Amino acid sequence: MKPSTLFKGLLAATLLLGVPAAAVAQEQEAPAPEPAQAAPAEAAPVEVSETQIDRFVSAYQAIQTIQQAVQADLVAAVEAQGLTVDDYNAIAESQQTPEAAAEVPPEQAEQFAAAAEQVATLRDGARTEMQAAIEAESLSIEEFEQIMAQAQADPALQQVIVERLAE
Repeated sequence: MKPSTLFKGLLAATLLLGVPAAAVAQEQEAPAPEPAQAAPAEAAPVEVSETQIDRFVSAYQAIQTIQQAVQADLVAAVEAQGLTVDDYNAIAESQQTPEAAAEVPPEQAEQFAAAAEQVATLRDGARTEMQAAIEAESLSIEEFEQIMAQAQADPALQQVIVERLAE
């Protein structure tokens, strides 16, 4: 996996639980777009120690495991309400404009509302698990995000992380 792909995936993983409902299963069809505002604004680079890199890699791996588990649960929650992932995403996107939302049949709107409630609950649980995984590695959420942002901007740090992930 190329470093840039890895970090787009990482960004998607950490943001998966904070994005609008339309992105629930977006990664199944296409990679999620990388939001420009995801990285801290012009943070000054800091020295990342070997220990911090090891902790970051461990936390990242735990997050990947959580993301994979929750992804399956998200799809199951949507399908349990009688919607396909594509239908769910289309309805979620239509919710962005009132005139498009009005075109959703009432039965599908009810299915969507029930699925969206389950999705929100699953996301909250996964977000809590991801935060706990980061903190279990003696990193704060801010430190994790800072290392991730720095790795996106620093090809050498990216390479070190990719190599450690491959071990």
